[in-house]
Amino acid sequence: ALAQHASSSSQFLAPRQATARRLVPVRLSRTLSMVQLVVIVVTLASLAVTSGVAYSPEGLQRRLDKAKRPTSWQKRLDKALLDVDKNPQQRIRLLQKVAGDGKKIVSDVRVAAAEVQEKGIGKGHPILLDLLFPDGTTARSDLEGLVALRKQLPELTKGLAPPTVEQLRAAAPAAPIDPTRVARALADLAGDERKQRELLQEAKNALRSTPKGLETPKYRVLRSWRAGPGALDGVVELRSYPPFTVARKGMGGAGFGAVEGGGAGFNALASYLFGDNADGAAMAMTTPVGIDVSGGGAASSMSFVLPRDAARAPPRPNADGGVALDEVPARIVAVKAFAGVVTDGEVRRQRDALEAAIEADGGTAPVEAGAFSVLQYNAPYAIPWRRRNELAIVVSEVVAEEEAASAGEAAAGDAEAAPAGEAAGEREGREGVSSWYDTGVRL
Repeated sequence: ALAQHASSSSQFLAPRQATARRLVPVRLSRTLSMVQLVVIVVTLASLAVTSGVAYSPEGLQRRLDKAKRPTSWQKRLDKALLDVDKNPQQRIRLLQKVAGDGKKIVSDVRVAAAEVQEKGIGKGHPILLDLLFPDGTTARSDLEGLVALRKQLPELTKGLAPPTVEQLRAAAPAAPIDPTRVARALADLAGDERKQRELLQEAKNALRSTPKGLETPKYRVLRSWRAGPGALDGVVELRSYPPFTVARKGMGGAGFGAVEGGGAGFNALASYLFGDNADGAAMAMTTPVGIDVSGGGAASSMSFVLPRDAARAPPRPNADGGVALDEVPARIVAVKAFAGVVTDGEVRRQRDALEAAIEADGGTAPVEAGAFSVLQYNAPYAIPWRRRNELAIVVSEVVAEEEAASAGEAAAGDAEAAPAGEAAGEREGREGVSSWYDTGVRL
């Protein structure tokens, strides 16, 4: 089938080559879809596959390393077609550079196709994905998100039910639309360039994995490792977070059910952030929205991160709002990102995968067994397969047995050598670890 397609494609293209030479670059006025990107790659594969492709394991590894570089044809093609922040001129320049790598493209596609042809799609697709859609590209993220949605959407629709008669009767009637108010708002938008830029930014955020213009807690990535052997299993990041302040509200749910039932908590926290507080002070929206589940799974809460300029003296919550302020201490967190929508089933899968990855790595261990957090970064209107979600577990460093034994011997020697007048409490404060928070600070 590939051979027939290649033959027919060459016959179709031959009489048009002269016309193609006369074509001028076309202004790309919109972002091309991932489907078009896949069509381009599949077409290249069908035209380029030949028998007898030879490559060594070392040569294959060099190809994979080059594919991850920012200047690789894979990254340039991905930015030209899928980066919402590129203007038409930048897209054209990127495509021109990609066209200059034509031989590399054909060679890489041939290798990827030969890998699948030799090992089958089950064992050969990891090389195909890593070579043609390397980690860090929007196309790779889209593929992971679309695969995740295959399980998430049935789980999401399964929990939906039509409202009962009692619910419909109790629901407040929708307020009528005021045409005058709408016209005034449109007129203000037409004459306010700042609002126009903000609206454009929000529209682009619907297509971004991580929205721009929103403050988020700073962190430092200590290291990372693969979450599993599969090509779409993702990566685990070990992050170090400094202290930050959040507004928190208990959700009153049990276990995973609280993850999907946080509408009331979200509304209360958003109201506090936007000025419904004792001081009447409005703050800017931040990311991520966090849902914390305790080790027993019996208590959970939702939290909004406070902007750094308001964290030092945050507005006081209303007495009857159920919102409390909480200082999150410095800590080490293992994080696994996942795309799509947050469902109870997806949270279980991601939690199991992250716990297994932590155990397999062996360098860290959860501070509280069974405790975890779900972090969500996007607005509700963001396209589902590009939504950035993360499952996070607070961890501490695992000390090797021989290191612990050496530390114990050293501590014993220090105790024997300590002056007779030194109090036992002073030695304890100098040598001991008082809590997991202290452990995090020491790390």
